[in-house]
Amino acid sequence: MSEQTSASRRKLWMWLGLAVVVIGLGIGAYRLFFRKSDAPRWVTAKVTRGDVTQVVSATGTIQPLLLSPVGSQVSGIVYKLHADYNDTVKQGQILVELDPALFQTAVKSQEANVASAQANLIRTKADAQNAARVAERARALFAKNYISAADRDTAVATEQSTAASVQAAEAGVKLAQASLDKARLDLKNSVILSPVDGVVISRNVELGQAVVASFQAPNLFQIAGDLRKMQVLASVDEADIGYLTVGASAEFTVDSFRGKRFRAKVSQIRNAAQTVQNVVTYVVVLDVDNAELLLRPGMTANVRVVVADRKEVLLVPNAALRFKPRMERSGSDGAKPENRERRNKGEGKSKTPLFVPDGEGIRPVFVSVGISDGLNTEITEGVSEDQVIVIESQKTSSGSSGPSSPMGVPRPAGAPGGGGGMRRVGM
Repeated sequence: MSEQTSASRRKLWMWLGLAVVVIGLGIGAYRLFFRKSDAPRWVTAKVTRGDVTQVVSATGTIQPLLLSPVGSQVSGIVYKLHADYNDTVKQGQILVELDPALFQTAVKSQEANVASAQANLIRTKADAQNAARVAERARALFAKNYISAADRDTAVATEQSTAASVQAAEAGVKLAQASLDKARLDLKNSVILSPVDGVVISRNVELGQAVVASFQAPNLFQIAGDLRKMQVLASVDEADIGYLTVGASAEFTVDSFRGKRFRAKVSQIRNAAQTVQNVVTYVVVLDVDNAELLLRPGMTANVRVVVADRKEVLLVPNAALRFKPRMERSGSDGAKPENRERRNKGEGKSKTPLFVPDGEGIRPVFVSVGISDGLNTEITEGVSEDQVIVIESQKTSSGSSGPSSPMGVPRPAGAPGGGGGMRRVGM
């Protein structure tokens, strides 16, 4: 009796399980073949009115208007230092003295060479005068046939030779004098002076250091001019350089004063392009008033240049301009036939499409865009204030296994683009 009861229970559970499977299959088949998919709902926004400012952002380095490197024209050992970091110096003030001993010795040596050259000149002039007198007597004696023509010619040649020796001696005096002048100039240049009024911002020399000025003058100091007038050298991307003009207002921040905004003005846009890792930039120079002396050379500036400003204009979110419905295989983009005909005929060729709800689907409207601040874009033509626009699509189907088309018509699961009903493409 117990075995029959167990067998009956097993049969009962088997039939119950089979019934559950059949019911599940029936529900699945109903949902698959008979239940319609819900149309997609669109995430929308309204056209608003407000202000928009377009800016160009860049980073740059703060530099003095005048940055003068101080080098040495001669080689030597640093003998004395007269300036250090942050010292205020005047034009002509002594900064460094090199050991003068070698230079003084060179001057004395060249002075001796000049004296020797001058003595040689005196001797050659005396020889020339004597040769001239001998030649004159030879000419007179030859006229009276007292000497031969050969003797006369020898005396004349000696006269000419000594005259040439005088010219050579005069050139020797000039050469020795030039060498003396150079030695004296080297002695003078061993005392290095400040070329401008300013502040020492860099010192690259120490006492006892050997300064070698062979192929390139060593950089001993850097002197900045008036630090109350500074400039920012900003690198601007080639995509933004066309928006900038000389005289445009700008503002920037530095990490040292995060809550403070400094004002600047574009003074120069340099044409020399700089390419770093295939990114092309141009240097833009901005003048800065540093009357408070808060800014220091070398600081990094985060620059914002205002290139356009609009008040009380129609605005749409940038997401609405990026939104594009997924294209069907048939070529439909959700637009009404008359709108497609207008676009194909060339109307609105230079305009941008926005999409607005139209029943269960959407349709495009073509608008003219203005400036953008990165979040919102100005619309100059094509929409009105408070008009509803689509910024993205949102799937709401609870029973459909496949995505919907842009017009709200269910798409088979195996149709092209079955991964999602819409997509957004950057403008």
